[in-house]
Amino acid sequence: MERLRYVARAGSGDTALIVGETVEAIARLRPGPAELVTLCRQLVQRNPTCGPLWWLGSRLLSGDVEDLWDLVDEVDEDPTADHLVDAVPDGSRVLTIGCPDIASRALARRGDIEVLAVDAGAGAAAFMRALDRADVPVRSVDVTALPSAAARADLVVVEVAACSTAVGLAAVGNALLSVVAAATAAPRVVVTGVGTRLPDAYVDTIVARSIDPDAPWSADVERIDLTAFDADRDLVVGPAGAGPVGAETLRPDCPFVPELIPPSPA
Repeated sequence: MERLRYVARAGSGDTALIVGETVEAIARLRPGPAELVTLCRQLVQRNPTCGPLWWLGSRLLSGDVEDLWDLVDEVDEDPTADHLVDAVPDGSRVLTIGCPDIASRALARRGDIEVLAVDAGAGAAAFMRALDRADVPVRSVDVTALPSAAARADLVVVEVAACSTAVGLAAVGNALLSVVAAATAAPRVVVTGVGTRLPDAYVDTIVARSIDPDAPWSADVERIDLTAFDADRDLVVGPAGAGPVGAETLRPDCPFVPELIPPSPA
């Protein structure tokens, strides 16, 4: 129980670690069906913006997995970064914002590109260090210069923490990046790792719990309208590969379990 409380408070930085720690704790605890519902509710209630925790809870409560550790393997072996490597054109200039985890691992393998890293609240520092270590050319861009950078980019990366077929939730700065990029010729790539594509009701719940409608600027994530993306130009890159933005490439990769949504006592 203490480990689960730790996971619930840990934040959504290292998805593989969070999912692995959660599964290990549940495997040791061996909760009954009612206890498992309560545990899963508490996890997503305390850490609502971590899409893979919703995915994990949904998979566990739906009973569509025979071995808990198969879920850990799915996250650990997520091929999304590999597909992003392939989706980036040779010699291109790629625009990012903040510290996108999957994009960091993918772009570090492309020494033939240049990355323009917009520093949103100093969030790009770790991202830039990772690219520097991999000898990938990277330039820091102040957020005030985002329009100029977008006009010179060949590809714009928007990495989501969770999404439905219509709404993406991403770190602060990505909504601005998306809107600015829409006015340029550069295609946008929506990066959706394992566990981030969720049913609409889950994403609606995350928005309600994480974004104050009276002060949305104070949230850790922001809402992106994916219906405004262009299926003829923009892409989704996920575990299954790359494809045009649309209902098929953004369809949920877990079932909807209504029991996961109601709040649970702490």
